[in-house]
Amino acid sequence: MAAFAICATTVAVVDLTSKQLAAARLGPNGTLRLAVLGDGVRLAVVLNNQSAFGVSLGRYTWHINLALTLLALVLTIMLCRALSTLDSWAPIMLGLIAGAATGNLASLITSPHGVLDFIAITTGPARELVFNFADVAAAFGLILLVRTAWTVAREIAVSGGRAPVVSSR
Repeated sequence: MAAFAICATTVAVVDLTSKQLAAARLGPNGTLRLAVLGDGVRLAVVLNNQSAFGVSLGRYTWHINLALTLLALVLTIMLCRALSTLDSWAPIMLGLIAGAATGNLASLITSPHGVLDFIAITTGPARELVFNFADVAAAFGLILLVRTAWTVAREIAVSGGRAPVVSSR
């Protein structure tokens, strides 16, 4: 559980700090091109008051985001110990997801304009994907989740179809 807590706290702190730095350095409508990474990557402050990837869930978007984030936090905490008996990377995976959820939840609650995204990557003509550190951490957490799911599936296959025995303590 220590690895989970350290990872989640680190992700949330780095995410919130990076958002504050981006807001202070770039301003509400500022942009900065990163020549080192080419024209495809730049820093640009975008306030996202929708769900992931700017998807609107109607007038209840904020409420649904809040409920799903809190549910994700509760589930990661509840599953951490049990999954760590099957996969040593589970606390890191869940810490990345929980830290990302915490960072974006804090931003959602404290900003009336939405979650600050600031890393913009061009994905096509006049199209770009804009995200923040929490989004990157969540993506890595989801990749590790696939790894953990593979580990659990392999354990089930090896045990002849029986679910692995895990301790919830």
